[in-house]
Amino acid sequence: MLKVISTLAILAAFGLPAVGQGNTPPSEKAIITSVTVEDIQAFVVSEGYTLSEAGAFGPLSVRATTPEGLIFDIIGTACETEYGEGCLGMLMQVGYFADDDVTYERINNANLMWQATSTWYDPTEDEEGPTLGITRYVILDRGVTLDNIRENLVNMLAIAPQVADYIWQVGAYAPEMDVSDNQGW
Repeated sequence: MLKVISTLAILAAFGLPAVGQGNTPPSEKAIITSVTVEDIQAFVVSEGYTLSEAGAFGPLSVRATTPEGLIFDIIGTACETEYGEGCLGMLMQVGYFADDDVTYERINNANLMWQATSTWYDPTEDEEGPTLGITRYVILDRGVTLDNIRENLVNMLAIAPQVADYIWQVGAYAPEMDVSDNQGW
């Protein structure tokens, strides 16, 4: 009997999604194995960000704004698969409208300088023009704590403006600055 109770306790603690219970963020140490768009929205609001619009990248995405005005998206990935309910991954992303100052050399350098994120360029000419993106992918398979998800988002949101400054050679990365002396990363 004790073995059955302890097995049920282990399953309850680690085998069930910890977030998907009604838009209330889980405790800091809860193990999260999948999320829904409602879970992402609740997380974003609980962290002090403002929901801008849901669904900018489809029904499994959330768009939000930081208090400083940086717009970002969190997109649920690997959703409703044979491996589990909800989304088993989260793509965190900041996008900028690109121009002729974006170079592949700087994008490649940004990927080397800020390895916690991926910097990419989409030259597609749509109604808004080309896009420069900075992303961070979080895999939830087998569980991640809320603290870990928070740190992934905080890091991505801190890195994105630095990457943008480097790409457009402004701020600490203006041509007259010696970036080799930069202690910011």
